[in-house]
Amino acid sequence: MTMSMKTGDRVVDILCELISRETTNPMGREVRDDRPVERPVIEYLEDLFGRYDVQLSRQTVGGIHENLVIEVEGGQEGPGLLLESHMDTVPADDWRDRAFAPRIEDGEVLGRGACDDKGPLAAMVTALMEVLESGERLPQPCTLVAAADEEYAQTGILHFVEQMERDYCFGVFGEPTRNVPIIQHKGAARWDITALGQSAHSSQAELGRNAIYEMGRVLDAIRAYEESLQERHTNPLLTGPRITVTMIEGGTARNIVPERCTVAVDFRIMPGLDPEVERQKLIVHLGELGVKLNHDQVQILAPPLSTQADDPCVAVVSELCAQVLNGSVAPEGAPYGTDAARFNGIPAVVLGPGDIDYAHAIDERIAIDDLQKGKEIYRQCLLTKWAGLSARNP
Repeated sequence: MTMSMKTGDRVVDILCELISRETTNPMGREVRDDRPVERPVIEYLEDLFGRYDVQLSRQTVGGIHENLVIEVEGGQEGPGLLLESHMDTVPADDWRDRAFAPRIEDGEVLGRGACDDKGPLAAMVTALMEVLESGERLPQPCTLVAAADEEYAQTGILHFVEQMERDYCFGVFGEPTRNVPIIQHKGAARWDITALGQSAHSSQAELGRNAIYEMGRVLDAIRAYEESLQERHTNPLLTGPRITVTMIEGGTARNIVPERCTVAVDFRIMPGLDPEVERQKLIVHLGELGVKLNHDQVQILAPPLSTQADDPCVAVVSELCAQVLNGSVAPEGAPYGTDAARFNGIPAVVLGPGDIDYAHAIDERIAIDDLQKGKEIYRQCLLTKWAGLSARNP
């Protein structure tokens, strides 16, 4: 399907338009474009909602990112409903020839961002447009946040939370969950650890101290520490804590004993635990090895999502999902992190069409049937009165 062709299915057409507007997060790499990463999608959404009685505002997030906030008044004043999906995607370096040219095959939409996260965003946008066109009055105010920079540092949702003036009673964060609500997920701490040695000629290696060998001791200690954490911290919805070394770099030449070796650490932390506290505990533990180590500043420090399973909002949203999916639905946990954990103190779920297994993959995809059902679930969320359901609501 080319963008000159339309399917006639609004949510599918909107998703294809979103995919075709590249919003690749540089993920810390150098940026050559002066425009914010998310601007192409923001301009498209502003055009879509310009015909409705809504308030649109851009939020500048650092030098290269932007949020779009869409606000709709409800039938009653008071705390509102928050809907959020992010606009940025991970890079598509391995398949740029087709990543941003959306296509439809066997009942699926393919393209970068199809499920993460432009599918949920398209479903939210379409649901809100349908409600606005129906003339139905929202039971409470609603804010739809098209967020920036979720894939790298979550600066978009952090900026929104810092700036928000309205109280909220419930939050729905769009991510590919197969339209099943996620109520708990892990937090994350990411930083670099460098082992310091002493360089020497490799023919006289005994005169130096090999930083790569020193790092080997550190890696063994990290694996043992992870095993002890998993024994001590369990959760019926989640696997245990995970500490993963994702990158390693060391050495300068084949005949020089390396004086430095650096690894990137991704520490996934359970609900109920504080990411910075757990990070410091690991740092202290590794300090007992006798290896000279430098710990860089954190690249990200994200809390876990810890919505309680017995919260009335969880029961209501699970029932809405069950009605649309035509079967029983039980809330789940997830090993990954999302913007939802930044929405502190208010019940929140991660919920949306698509399967996380296809996220960040070549030929990323989403089933059209899943997309349509996600749109209907969001529409029902918009029409549900959430204020007063939870003891944790304002």
